[in-house]
Amino acid sequence: EINPNLLPPSNLVFLIDVSGSMNQPNKLPLLKKSMLMLVDQLTEKDRLSIVVYAGTDRVVLQPTPGNKTDEIENAIKTLHSGGSTHGSSGILTAYKLARQCFMPKGNNRILLASDGDFNVGTTTRGELERLIAKERESGVYLTVLGFGMGNYHDDSMEILADKGNGNYSYIDTLLEAKKVLIKV
Repeated sequence: EINPNLLPPSNLVFLIDVSGSMNQPNKLPLLKKSMLMLVDQLTEKDRLSIVVYAGTDRVVLQPTPGNKTDEIENAIKTLHSGGSTHGSSGILTAYKLARQCFMPKGNNRILLASDGDFNVGTTTRGELERLIAKERESGVYLTVLGFGMGNYHDDSMEILADKGNGNYSYIDTLLEAKKVLIKV
């Protein structure tokens, strides 16, 4: 195990799909519980932001120091789902926020949490891949967290993570969320 005091600071931007397809217990509700577990691991040197997208994108939490747990938890608890999925707009907003608080020696990462159902905006795989490949040049990487089953698009999610110089994980339980978001 790595000593948490030796870890670089993190600039984390959660980009969360809050479209209607995320309105199932193993999707947005599981994601919210997962994020609440992560909040306890953050310190004052870390920054956390939240961008949501459905029909449009919206910043729910501006970059916030990790030790402001009440503010972060309140933002997480307000998340709810509904509408279509305009993923490309949210991706652009998330990269903008990540660059705004860029930490030169830190972990600068967008965590895209979705079931992968992009159905409005930039929707073709090629367009999304080009967008993310271009944005990774800023030094901000993309991790993709897949939630849910049914219309879940596993292949698309893995490709996006690869193009974003990040990794991909599928989360179907709180135990898996702990392994992905908490264990170092």
